Amino acid sequence: MIDSSRDGKRPLWLNLLGLASLALFGVGAYLALFASPPDVNQGDLIRIMYAHVPVAWIGFVAVGVSAVWGMLYLWRSRPIDDVRAVANADAALLFSLLTVVGGMTYSKPTLNTFWTWDAKLTLTALMVALLVGYYIVRGLIEEPQRRARVSAVIMIVVLASLPFNYLAAEWFRTLHPAKSVNLDGSGVTMAPEMLRVLLINVVAAGLVFVYFVSERVRVGKLALSSARERSGFEAAAPATGEVVRVR
Repeated sequence: MIDSSRDGKRPLWLNLLGLASLALFGVGAYLALFASPPDVNQGDLIRIMYAHVPVAWIGFVAVGVSAVWGMLYLWRSRPIDDVRAVANADAALLFSLLTVVGGMTYSKPTLNTFWTWDAKLTLTALMVALLVGYYIVRGLIEEPQRRARVSAVIMIVVLASLPFNYLAAEWFRTLHPAKSVNLDGSGVTMAPEMLRVLLINVVAAGLVFVYFVSERVRVGKLALSSARERSGFEAAAPATGEVVRVR
């Protein structure tokens, strides 16, 4: 998916993607703060949605992509698959944390508290805890192949939790309103001008996600290449008992 030059320089397309992400993010933020109308019931508080919903959706996507790369590693044991799985896990943790922060920000003015045991907020926090556990486990396992396999299984468990999170608003009493955009294609109840701003911010978050993961994969591939070169150098060293230092 992602290639980088052997000298470690960031490719031009990645720089352009970063600039495009930044530009669209700025446009989306301006529209959300100044151009979109206030909600009939929630007033200006609705503006939190334009950040909260995109990062939540992209967080779900990142978990799914990471789990797929983890499954591929379990199937073919290619180190690059683990690099890509971890890069997407990085994004999943970042976007999920932002989702929890957004939920707490919304909770404060509505319930006068930053935390409530809302089903979706709690399940998202649980997902963050699982993702943190993913990195704790990776730090505890030294052997690369075993570390990658265990990590892949953990991410598959995180993926399995997503349907419960998505359906929590229908199954439990929750602060989250009924869906304004139904992913099953059954309809859209959001005002068109608000929907346009939301979709622009979703695309902006998506571009940030692609840029972030691409950069993480680029760095991961460089680290993988460096590890292989170091391993090859050590294997080629004469077996004289002399300690070979790699500078």
